[in-house]
Amino acid sequence: MNMQMLRASHMVLKTYDDAYRPFGIRATQLPVLNLIATRGAATIKEIADETVTERSVLSRKLQVMLDNGWLSETTHPTTREKIFVLAPGGRALLDQVMPVRRAVQDKLFTHLSHDEQRLLLTLCDKLRAGAS
Repeated sequence: MNMQMLRASHMVLKTYDDAYRPFGIRATQLPVLNLIATRGAATIKEIADETVTERSVLSRKLQVMLDNGWLSETTHPTTREKIFVLAPGGRALLDQVMPVRRAVQDKLFTHLSHDEQRLLLTLCDKLRAGAS
């Protein structure tokens, strides 16, 4: 199972990375950017918990996004915790990339029936829930 999951994961990530390359964003960065856009603002802990990502890995991703002007960073006035918000450059990037994301997903799903698509997503959720 481990090898099958690795193969599928690498194929899916490569397909998204190839499609996103012209925009300068990686498949592993887009969910983080989209999460922050959806929430309006998020701490590193909130992002790490939601994306199930180690904080050290997430810190590097966030720094790249800050450097690219996709995010901006503020500090909570009382807790002094860093808060990340979507910058105008991040909004512009999402506006460009989200249609590409949908097209890639549609392309990947063309190999599966509607029932298989639902089953795949359900099984992924069950595996993730069982691992926590």
